[in-house]
Amino acid sequence: MTARDRQVLALLAEHFTVTTSQLAVLVGFGSLTTARHRLATLHARGVLHRARPFRPGGGSFEWQWMLGPVGARIVAAEHGVTPLRPAKIAARWRRLFHGWRWEELAAQHAWFCALVAAARAHNGPGGELMAWRSPWRVSRAWQATTDGHGLWRFPDGALLSFLLLLDDPPRIGLGELRDRLTSIPDPTLPLPVPDGFPDKTVTLIWCATLTREQRLRHAITTQLGNDTSGLAVALGCADYAHHITSGPLGRVWLPLGVLNRRPGRLTLREITTALHTTHPQSHPSGRP
Repeated sequence: MTARDRQVLALLAEHFTVTTSQLAVLVGFGSLTTARHRLATLHARGVLHRARPFRPGGGSFEWQWMLGPVGARIVAAEHGVTPLRPAKIAARWRRLFHGWRWEELAAQHAWFCALVAAARAHNGPGGELMAWRSPWRVSRAWQATTDGHGLWRFPDGALLSFLLLLDDPPRIGLGELRDRLTSIPDPTLPLPVPDGFPDKTVTLIWCATLTREQRLRHAITTQLGNDTSGLAVALGCADYAHHITSGPLGRVWLPLGVLNRRPGRLTLREITTALHTTHPQSHPSGRP
């Protein structure tokens, strides 16, 4: 087992299943061909398991990878727990590929891959994804419904802790997305910070279109107020990101909440600076 193999196991243990192309980006195989060859070798040894969900119009998607019997035992031994039984793993596969979770997981993983790929692109801003926690882990820590938590380190050493809420493509109504946002604990409240999560975290909301972003901005500011909430929130728009090489790292984020004092759209690096120079105020009485 190489260090890169263990990275693959750690990703699959946290996020259950990842595609070949996503692993090539996240683990840094260098090329898709190299990733395919190594993953096939691990599959032949029982370290990984793979399956392909079928496309509604015919054909199939690319391989989805998850821990195989040997890989599950390796991860369990590292954490001192009992490995999952094959029957339980098979049940997870059935629920994933025959339910709504498939599209949701695909969207979450695609966003984090786009973030990493943008940093590694030619003349990209650089940086590294230090931690990526699944929505399940965030839910257990904060009792909040999100699309994951990330910890990004910039080339100058600055760290940005963020929670992700995806609205690309729009899967839920504006009201439900707003409710998900308000389920995130307000930092002005005297609540303990979960282990492994920094005390200053921004909530990033990723929208598909400018129109959707404008509607969501109105819904959020109506609920939270313009700048009186202790929450740090930024709205990003895929329409902007498609035209710049830096993608989600670029100047695509519209600050809200305590970040709203900064005019115009910001980069993630500028959001990091703003996050650590703001002082949250007391939340309005209507804030849960």
